[in-house]
Amino acid sequence: MPCSRPTARSSTGRGAASAVPLLTCLAAAACSSTPPSRPPGLPPTPASVTRENPGGDAADPERAALERLLAEPWGSRRDRFNTLDVPLVDGKSWRRVRIWSHPTRATFRYGDEHYAALSVLYTSTSGPSDPDSCLDEFWAKNAPLADGYGVRLGEAQIIRTTQEIDGEVRPLVFKVLDGSIASVFASDDYAGAVAVYESWPGTCLVSVLAVKATEHPELARRVRDRWIDEGAPKLRWISGLSDAPKTEAR
Repeated sequence: MPCSRPTARSSTGRGAASAVPLLTCLAAAACSSTPPSRPPGLPPTPASVTRENPGGDAADPERAALERLLAEPWGSRRDRFNTLDVPLVDGKSWRRVRIWSHPTRATFRYGDEHYAALSVLYTSTSGPSDPDSCLDEFWAKNAPLADGYGVRLGEAQIIRTTQEIDGEVRPLVFKVLDGSIASVFASDDYAGAVAVYESWPGTCLVSVLAVKATEHPELARRVRDRWIDEGAPKLRWISGLSDAPKTEAR
């Protein structure tokens, strides 16, 4: 499977990230070298923390990267078409990527080792466009891909809540579950969630987060839960849009 790169198309490598990270999964890839590690228990030196390696020179860079996703403040990035504000912890450290054969509204990864990835999809629908209906449509379309990629999904939990946009309360639905993937490239576990929003009539807006949970599953679930509680509700169309944007993807 291809390792995502910040280019027009992902190039072949040792791992993968998909348009829907939870379903086609992100097989973590050793796409870059890592600096010599510090003694166990010490945080990474600030100079060693980079966008490519947010775990820096920590003895356990996966833990260090996940701890950053728990501790750093929220920032935001725009989608490829400058229409959506996408909330991201440690926002400047996420790299925008394109996923081969899976165009999205926006996809970002956290570290070259794929400690986390987030995709946003904005599509038209011929059926109802409420969040529950959009979730059903999304799942029916994408769940069959999972088996083909060697993904095994755990039991799902549905959470129905709301988000507030400029004083207006709107429904927000989550599908929360864990997954694992075993391939010739990697064997990894992920904590994931799908968020589905009320959007423009006739469209579906979906955001998908996957967090690497191979070595630290509880820590990964806390990162996911922080996104559910604090981040996902902040995703919104930029102010000033009077008409539905085109359902474009790259």
